[in-house]
Amino acid sequence: MNMKKQLLTLVAVWAIAMTANAQTKGTNALSFGVNSNTNKLSGNNYENKVKSNTFTLGYGYFFKDNNKIGLDLTYGLSKNTYSSGNTNGNNQEQKSYGGNLSYQHYFPLVKTLYAYAGGKAGYAYSKNNTSFNNTNSQVLDYTSNQYAVGAYGGITWFVSKRFAFETSLLSADIIYTKTEQNEVNANNFFTKSESTSFNLSSQGFINNLGFKIYILF
Repeated sequence: MNMKKQLLTLVAVWAIAMTANAQTKGTNALSFGVNSNTNKLSGNNYENKVKSNTFTLGYGYFFKDNNKIGLDLTYGLSKNTYSSGNTNGNNQEQKSYGGNLSYQHYFPLVKTLYAYAGGKAGYAYSKNNTSFNNTNSQVLDYTSNQYAVGAYGGITWFVSKRFAFETSLLSADIIYTKTEQNEVNANNFFTKSESTSFNLSSQGFINNLGFKIYILF
């Protein structure tokens, strides 16, 4: 009988450990993500292929219960190739690098399911190079610097003491972008232009759905 009680006690302790709040002070959270897309469109005399990959790596720290600060780094590469007839067509390549600092506060809903709200500030740099392979060969490239601050929220499921899934449902951002464009044609004629833009935007869960996987330790 005592052995049965001990076994039940061990099972209860194990169950509590697996469902314990992983969002307690001192917990570290490592997140990662990969997003890869390939689209190909072809017809009688042309082919257009777009391939893009985005990689994210993040680290977060619960400095107190239900409160986390984090850092996310992002790298993206996108290639667009267009060919028509016997020509090589146009080639476009874009690389992007970015990072953001964030703060999230978690609100318990049901057991291990939590809602969260927070803010973030980020920076992104991108470079785009396009070559036009025709009789008037041209090279067009631009660089862009983007600064953003915003608020966002979503749902997090702390599956166990070691793993969690998180989705972003709502966001509102203020974005400032500065772009510099350079163009060189076949006669080495050089054109340079600069532009800036300011944007205030908000998005709902339908068009801003994103996921993260956390490893907690």
